[in-house]
Amino acid sequence: MSDQDWAHAIAVANPSDLLPKRSGAISYAIAGPLRIVDSLPLGKDFRLCIISDASEKLFSIPLVLANGVARRAIPGDGAAQHILEYPAGTNQIGNFTFTVWESVHVQGERSIAVDQTEESVVVGEVAIVKYFSQVLESSLTSLPKIESLNRANYHFMPKSFLSLEWKNSGKSHLLVDATQFLPDAIDGWTWAVSDAQDFIDAKTSLHDASQSGVVLGQLLADMHKAFLATRSSQSNNEDVSHWLDRAKRDLSLALEVGIGPEGEIFRSWAPEIEKRFSSQTHQVSQLLSFTHGDLHVGQILRTSRLEYFVIDFDGNPVADSISTPGETPLLQDLASLIQSIDHVARVVNKRRNLLKTGELQEWAAQTQELILKTYEGLLGIPVNLELLRIFQIQQECREFIYAQKHLPVWRYVPEAALTALMKEN
Repeated sequence: MSDQDWAHAIAVANPSDLLPKRSGAISYAIAGPLRIVDSLPLGKDFRLCIISDASEKLFSIPLVLANGVARRAIPGDGAAQHILEYPAGTNQIGNFTFTVWESVHVQGERSIAVDQTEESVVVGEVAIVKYFSQVLESSLTSLPKIESLNRANYHFMPKSFLSLEWKNSGKSHLLVDATQFLPDAIDGWTWAVSDAQDFIDAKTSLHDASQSGVVLGQLLADMHKAFLATRSSQSNNEDVSHWLDRAKRDLSLALEVGIGPEGEIFRSWAPEIEKRFSSQTHQVSQLLSFTHGDLHVGQILRTSRLEYFVIDFDGNPVADSISTPGETPLLQDLASLIQSIDHVARVVNKRRNLLKTGELQEWAAQTQELILKTYEGLLGIPVNLELLRIFQIQQECREFIYAQKHLPVWRYVPEAALTALMKEN
């Protein structure tokens, strides 16, 4: 098919046919008319197209052109499989650059049966090819973090196969990455829930049920060591004030979206939270670097051999993008991870009709303590507990915002977790 055929097909395409299909998550907004800005051939009748919509937003979309009609490439079409076959090394094709650490030649594609912010395709049960629909500068994406971890031989991460970038106006943008698929791995919303349930069912001791905290602390400490080896700086009082301002904005948004009875708990604690967010007693310099950005147990896989792997370095879906990459306080990752253990306990307790609150609090507290102590010991830097608590409270504001906008059934978790944090104060 000629460039003209592709341009015409895109111009008349239904925009909604080009974005990933989701059953629950909210997709990106895209509106016609559409036009092709650039494209990368992926084989006969396949292209990865950079498309501009009516508002001049750019999207990266794998497309198939059949009988003059353009549609999104779906698992089974072979586009992801073709991407994996590029030879090892750096491959420059027009404005597109493949950085291939390991070429993969396998067959068979399937989708992942969960809604995600971006679309991922499992290829040959060996690799996961992840498409990024929104065209973002590479420096603002997961790529610098992954490259940093690869340089440090970080072993708590699936193997990286390749990345695909597009250059425009002197800037590079991440379009695709591919990593190792771990067929027997399950995420923490399964394995951590199982650990908690085994404890309250007296199948394991508290010691055994909480030992994941040691590994999680090591996983995070080693990640931050790798990040600090690439980029490191110290915060000043202005930085801390900026973090507190962002926390206040998250609280304001939580109150804004929590209309009526849904926001009652957050409104009841708002004066005390605002007071805590306005405190200047935690003006202690902090290490700044890259962070995972959305570190919770759902981003940590565990295999049947009790190996742990962290995934999805794309950042928090409700956080603002004001911070410069590499200038984020490391404590935000720690706060997010620790709170996710609390969230696991809330989930299990609800399933047990709130009859195991005490036991689950004990499990969560022990696991959180092991994360904190292991992290602090391995990183060799004392944790500012007061600032950590600020980020924990902010995390619950973000969880509530996410629940209100995307997953209302999750709302009880940040409500209960926030109440526990504030009562501890």
